Amino acid sequence: MTKISPALLLLLGASSAAYANIDKTSPALRKRLLGKSAKSAKFAKNGKSAKSGKSAKSTKSSNIFGKADPITPIKDASGLASSSNIIGKADLITSIRDASELASDLRVMLNGKSAKSGKSAKSTKSSNIISKPDPNTPIKDASELASDLRVMLEMGKNFDHGADCSMADWGLCYTQTLTLEYSGDDDYSDDQFHIYFSSVHRLLQVNHPDFEHHHVVGDLTYIKPTASFKGFGAGTSTELPLVFEFWSVQETDKMPRWFVAMGDSTAVIENTNTEDMHSFVAPYTSTMKTPTDANIPMTAENRFALNEEKVEEVDVSERIIPTPYKIEVTQGGQTFGISGISIEGMALLGDLQIGAKDLMEKLGMSSSGDHEVTLALVDLSDNELTADISGPESYSMEITTDGTSITAEEPAGLFHGIMSFIGLLNVADSELSLKEMVINDKPRFKYRGHQVDTARNFRSKEAIMKTIDAMALWKLNVMHLAFTNDEGWRLEIPGLEELTSVGSKRCFDPNEDTCLLVQLGSGPDADEKQYYTREDYIELLKYAEERNVKILPEFNMPAHARAAVISMEARSKKGDDMYRLTDPEDETHILTIQFYDRTSIINPCLDSSVRFVEKVVTEVKKMHDEAGVPLDSYHFGGDEAKNILLGAGFSSYPDELKELPFSKSPACQAKILEDPSFDIEKIANYWAITVNKILAENGIKEMVAWEDGLRGTTKDQYETDSVAINFWETLFWGGVNGLADLADDGFDIIMSNPDYLYFDFPYEVNPEERGYYWAARFNSVYKVFTFAPENLAQNAETSTDRDGNEMSVTTPEVTAPSIRGMQGQTWSETIRTDDQYYEMAFPRVLAVAERAWHRASWELDWSSGVTYNATTGLVPKDELAADYNGFVTKLGCHEMFKMKQLGINYRVPPPGGKVDGSGILTANSELPCTAIVYSTDAGNTWSEYSEPVGVGADKVVSLKSVTSDGALMSRVVVIN
Repeated sequence: MTKISPALLLLLGASSAAYANIDKTSPALRKRLLGKSAKSAKFAKNGKSAKSGKSAKSTKSSNIFGKADPITPIKDASGLASSSNIIGKADLITSIRDASELASDLRVMLNGKSAKSGKSAKSTKSSNIISKPDPNTPIKDASELASDLRVMLEMGKNFDHGADCSMADWGLCYTQTLTLEYSGDDDYSDDQFHIYFSSVHRLLQVNHPDFEHHHVVGDLTYIKPTASFKGFGAGTSTELPLVFEFWSVQETDKMPRWFVAMGDSTAVIENTNTEDMHSFVAPYTSTMKTPTDANIPMTAENRFALNEEKVEEVDVSERIIPTPYKIEVTQGGQTFGISGISIEGMALLGDLQIGAKDLMEKLGMSSSGDHEVTLALVDLSDNELTADISGPESYSMEITTDGTSITAEEPAGLFHGIMSFIGLLNVADSELSLKEMVINDKPRFKYRGHQVDTARNFRSKEAIMKTIDAMALWKLNVMHLAFTNDEGWRLEIPGLEELTSVGSKRCFDPNEDTCLLVQLGSGPDADEKQYYTREDYIELLKYAEERNVKILPEFNMPAHARAAVISMEARSKKGDDMYRLTDPEDETHILTIQFYDRTSIINPCLDSSVRFVEKVVTEVKKMHDEAGVPLDSYHFGGDEAKNILLGAGFSSYPDELKELPFSKSPACQAKILEDPSFDIEKIANYWAITVNKILAENGIKEMVAWEDGLRGTTKDQYETDSVAINFWETLFWGGVNGLADLADDGFDIIMSNPDYLYFDFPYEVNPEERGYYWAARFNSVYKVFTFAPENLAQNAETSTDRDGNEMSVTTPEVTAPSIRGMQGQTWSETIRTDDQYYEMAFPRVLAVAERAWHRASWELDWSSGVTYNATTGLVPKDELAADYNGFVTKLGCHEMFKMKQLGINYRVPPPGGKVDGSGILTANSELPCTAIVYSTDAGNTWSEYSEPVGVGADKVVSLKSVTSDGALMSRVVVIN
């Protein structure tokens, strides 16, 4: 078999989203096959070929893949860091080959001859990935060109477009047109510029003779002029037909802050320096990704029909979110008003009284009112009426006209009782009212979590605090705080300063000496203080502890660790290898799930890697100790530590590309000889056991990990008292069987299913919604609410798969798995601001709170051999509908106001609407009590909608939902 040149290795691997034989793949690879993100790795070494020692060369034609020559496998994904510690005195400028030559090489290697001529492919002068201009050419400042450029992207087609998709995974690609509008008064002829941008999907082709493209790292790509470029004429536009891999159905697939680079000068193109996508992305007109896509797009009319089917406003005077275990309204009891409350026994709460008082104040509740609430600690098991709720978070509450008593065994129970009391109140009303009732309550799950990804895009300390407030109010008790990933390290670690001085910032530094390269639309200028200081974290720990929330810190490894690896390489350049995370002699070629090279994965065979973990764990434990909050649980991460080219989706790729991670690392070769427990095929397992031992030695009781990092091991291989996993397989790819397989391994299971519990996915099928969609086209509030965590197969009756098709799922013939809890995940690739985070997380967080605290009557038991599909009729739909109407009415009429009082700018859902043949407008909302306004003059004036109203059959009607104070509103929807 013909050998593949080193320059071709990355080209072959840098691809996204494969969709055939998916059921045979691992969960991690499934995520990759669905295009969670399109990222890639690049390598360079002294500008020479690893085999021949000659310079890599390129043609001047447009790229197919735009991949760097992966000659030096230790290089980071951009091939840019010219560290002598990694590759000696590498000159990166001559190390990159043009993708058109690589595409030709591909045909040569696979077919033995050029696809066009039948002759061997030839190369010309080498090309840069981040080029330096000719030193003899005068360089203009990048702002000169950027200020006169405007970028517009127009979606083409996902299918039936006639484009050449042969270089895309499984032949999947889509078309798009890039228009460069030059508004300068004079012609522009300088060709020494690059235009950089981020994109979820990899750019395959630029079908214009004057421009070519190069992929840099992750989602970062640039286009630059070719030799035929004659300049921009004054006041002219240039259209570039583009071909991207995979498909695009969300406008947020495109990222903001495109920028011009000329040498060391950079400037953002102004119309892209925004979070308003339509400033540079033309509105998408289709939601279909394939000809058989069965998802129903949420137009105003379709949304109206859905709301009419699912939503009915009901009385919620007795409703609490989350629903209590038992609630009994006193027969013949009174409904009465109160002006506020006074609490007797607040000291019994301990530190929780700080959080309780703070929440009451934020919600505008008087603490010196006329209704007395008495707290008491008792043994609930001694009382026949409360014996079945005994536990540390349980409580009993009796409300009468004379006052309210709350009893519990521990302060946490008293705290929850106060939150439930608040939950009965509509704090937006000037007069508060209550019913006489008795509540006996206990949580369904011990673990009720919310994950926040602060690594991909940073979340402010204030946003974390507001989230903790909301978690406390609605009884979630674990904040899973993801501090690290490939794109950022967000917690200060004393003694490892580079983790934040380099790893917390993204900017345009080709060597990555001062920051990581630009990603995710961050732009070329690094934002300072994109991390939590030691003091910040201690403050957050105390703040959470005062609100019955535990912070679970995650430091993801061995994979998704590029920020750490590059930071420690920056340290190594200064002569300190004590915490180095890469083997400088390693020549393994891999492609990770997000298209990085081996610098995305910590080398598990190095003593310095072990020292790094020991240092991190020690310092984090010190922070917890200083806060007075023991570090009892530590999240290891552990997901996706593999070369994706070994997966089923790449079966046609040459064997030379399919190397196990670190298989050519001398350190790992030595490890194989000296340590019989080391298996090069299970580096995540090996590293999990290694890190777990460090945790146990530091007195940490529990390790948590993403499931794929621990698959292949069992609980008895670990030294901590507890080991828990986040289960993140999709139902429609056999997730119920994957859950059954894990049932006997001894791990505690936290349900984190992406097709129901990922909040970085859209709320509905509409191109303007934010988010990824690799596991689900939408995760609506209704879909999250109806998720049955303890009977996974049941969900096949109440939801569809990712493509909008019905599912049929049979419960495996095993004992029901023991579920410790469930958690919503808010990954942040497309979530760049705090307000975007609030919109994506809230109100879906409350649906998780409901399911995690309360098991509904319509949730069925795990029953081996039972099949569920859309027609089985096993789920009591009437009970589900009644339960949801109570939940969504309470949410819309009471709880959304509380969110606003906490400073959370939640998502206001767009309304549904229709205009009949008589010109009568009817509108509705998925959230009762949500105000709707309409316009018949393209939004120049708005009128309040309260009931069906005549607007005229020939009018174009605009609708939007607004909060009562007008501070928050939905996007505008149009009825034609």
